[in-house]
Amino acid sequence: MNLQTIQEQINKKFQGDGRRLVFWYDDKGEFINDIDRLVLDNATIYRLTGDNTLYTKFLFECEDQTNNYLIYAPFPKPADKDNHLADTAYYSRQFFTDRVSLLCSTYAIPEKYQEQLSHYGKFWKSNERIDKFVALGIEEYNPEIIEIGLFAVMVGETTPSLDEILKKMINRGGLKENKYLVEFEKMDLLSSFWALCAKYYGYTEENKSFEKLVATLLVTHTANSFTGELPKSWQPFVSHKKNDVAIFVSNFMNNIYLQDRYDKIAREIGRKLKVDDFLASVPTEKYFECDTFAAFDVLIIKAVVEDLVNRGAPLAEEHREMIRNRSARKHFSQTYQHHYKALDKADQLVGGIQAFSKELLEVGNADGFIQMYAKKWESIDRYYRGFYTAYDKIPGDEALHQLRGWVENLYTNAYLLKLSIAWADTLEKVSGWHQLAGEKQWHFYQRQVATAVKREVTVVIISDALRYEAGVELDKRLNERANTKSEISPMISVLPSFTRLGMAALLPHQSLTINSACEVLVDGMPCLSSEQREKILKTCHPRSLVASYQAVMAMNRESVRKLMTGQELITIYHNQIDARGDHMATENEVFTAVDETVSELMNLIQKLTVDKSITNYIITTDHGFIYKRDKLDESDKVTLSKQSGDFINKRFILSNELPDLKGTLTYSLDYVGTQNSDVLVTVPRGVDVFKTPGGGQNFVHGGASLQEIVIPLIKVKTEKRKQNVENVEVVLTSVTRKINNLIVYLDFLQKEAVTDRLRPARIEVYFENASGDKISDREIIVADRKDQDVDNRMFKEKFIFKNQKYSKDEKYDLVMKDVGSDMEVARHEFIIDIAFADDFGF
Repeated sequence: MNLQTIQEQINKKFQGDGRRLVFWYDDKGEFINDIDRLVLDNATIYRLTGDNTLYTKFLFECEDQTNNYLIYAPFPKPADKDNHLADTAYYSRQFFTDRVSLLCSTYAIPEKYQEQLSHYGKFWKSNERIDKFVALGIEEYNPEIIEIGLFAVMVGETTPSLDEILKKMINRGGLKENKYLVEFEKMDLLSSFWALCAKYYGYTEENKSFEKLVATLLVTHTANSFTGELPKSWQPFVSHKKNDVAIFVSNFMNNIYLQDRYDKIAREIGRKLKVDDFLASVPTEKYFECDTFAAFDVLIIKAVVEDLVNRGAPLAEEHREMIRNRSARKHFSQTYQHHYKALDKADQLVGGIQAFSKELLEVGNADGFIQMYAKKWESIDRYYRGFYTAYDKIPGDEALHQLRGWVENLYTNAYLLKLSIAWADTLEKVSGWHQLAGEKQWHFYQRQVATAVKREVTVVIISDALRYEAGVELDKRLNERANTKSEISPMISVLPSFTRLGMAALLPHQSLTINSACEVLVDGMPCLSSEQREKILKTCHPRSLVASYQAVMAMNRESVRKLMTGQELITIYHNQIDARGDHMATENEVFTAVDETVSELMNLIQKLTVDKSITNYIITTDHGFIYKRDKLDESDKVTLSKQSGDFINKRFILSNELPDLKGTLTYSLDYVGTQNSDVLVTVPRGVDVFKTPGGGQNFVHGGASLQEIVIPLIKVKTEKRKQNVENVEVVLTSVTRKINNLIVYLDFLQKEAVTDRLRPARIEVYFENASGDKISDREIIVADRKDQDVDNRMFKEKFIFKNQKYSKDEKYDLVMKDVGSDMEVARHEFIIDIAFADDFGF
């Protein structure tokens, strides 16, 4: 410190009213020759020699009680017992010229903390560390915040928060040999760190280590939500600061930037604690709310699988609620999201099949079968698809291997076979395919397209193998859009239900002809290519256009407008499901293809609405399909001796003669044109296939099952102007605004059901004090309920408060923030009046 700086600092001490005495003990006498060069504005320099102590005391306390003095001593300050001026020094001020003194003086750190700061002299030797300490912006100093500030600098944290410092240490410092502890020890800070860990996290282990500290945090977090008794070997790791630890771990594991590190640490600590061994004999109900270790999810999933398989009935409501809770809110929900979705779909599947078994007995005719399939039973196929869509995304299927076999057996034997046999029995009473009630595929153009085009420009989308259950999903998702309205109804496809005939039936025609090579002609014209189909359409409607999905999606807005301007009927062909399902190498990807198809068709409609302002759409398909994952047994394959002129497919035979085959149904194709009256189609009664070379076996179509011949007819209307879409609103409904316990439950309501106008929302909820510091754990409310019943849109959330002193006179707020936007949506002021804050506030 140079003389000019010293002079400026000393003069500051004499500013203000009242008499002032300032002692300057220059330990090494470094400024003894410069002292007289100081120019003081409002004080006199007085020298201590060591021999004039008594006179000095008399001077200041008797002779001159008015003037200001700088009392300079070119030696260290004596101990109080040897210093006659000790009492005078205590009511006076001191001036120091070392780094710590300058720091206090420059940054307004009260002098009473100078002695504490001087204990960490090694720390202050670095200007960089000093700058970082100052940059922390500490407003009110106390011994604790000073030490926390030193820790913050050492770990590279910009916030003087013990929680944030510990997070940084866990994230970057290592468990065994934490590098930050080494640095703390170099700076004589280690004992202070452990003291704070004892105070705030209850870590009082005698042989301290960072690994044991982290183990304490994780075990205590587990103890906070575990309803049973933890093993004796874990007891030393249970802190009495349960609430504070629970909040710390919750915030750590829910921090998006720290989640991966948390997972790794939880695996290491969990392995050493032998979590798997302990939980093996513990009922899952005791840890439904625990999410510290992945083992909780693994064992819960295993237990629910066993419960579902052994019961053969839908899950109990508590298990369903647990699945919803864990899959949406717990820490490992992303890791096991597909496991929980598979469980959910399996549960819905068994429930659907149980209802189906009763309903099947009440259906009396073919029209009843079709209506029940369209209204209810299609959902069973959808749940089955949903199960495998989730199951296929799980890396390694061992965890759900038992469930997969059970689902496959249940779907095949309790549903698919029963339905196909009952449906075949009903079909035996139907003499002609045209006698089935309802809309027919071969009337599609005349009854649906021609009338629509008269009113407005219409886009017809034909997606190959879009079976009815997939159409239902598409319809639901379209209706969730703010600018879209959709309605679905069943339509009966041609028989055989295969692409050539189905695509031809959707075109305008007087008659369809099938020749000996199984080629289909529309009023004598071929219809395999897009060009041929466009030609047929133009014969009935000149302003017609045919395009492929890939071609349209590759176009920019200008190209779309150029292509479609002046056209009144635009037919777009899409082929995703059939393209993969019809090949053995990719047939097990068919359900993935269904998901992609739904998304692609939604994107196509959105693009045409935006790019060309088209608002009227009709979506349908050529046929459905049957798919089951397990390979067919040889007993499920019908061996044929081919007759001359027969066309044999896995699910149908075309012939001019009635085959002599048991277990089959035969119909004439005269319903698509009298010239086909001598052409017969024969299909298996159930889900068997005819034995033919090549192709896959899991994905088939061409037969008469409801999955193959009930196809979707979806009519979609969009609006050119986009409607505003908002998130559903979540409100606090608990009347009380007073907290009396460290654990409290509050009620919330999702005000509206999720609709096309209102999106689901994820709301983060927590308590904070007036300084903005979180004082509770956080809860996530997943507001995605579509129920109209208000009771089904209620949420009860548990909040755990930090174990600290609270004042009735201070302000505390419940904060509600939208997770997606990180915007605050509500704030409610609470009074916290806890008579005695401890870790048993329940």
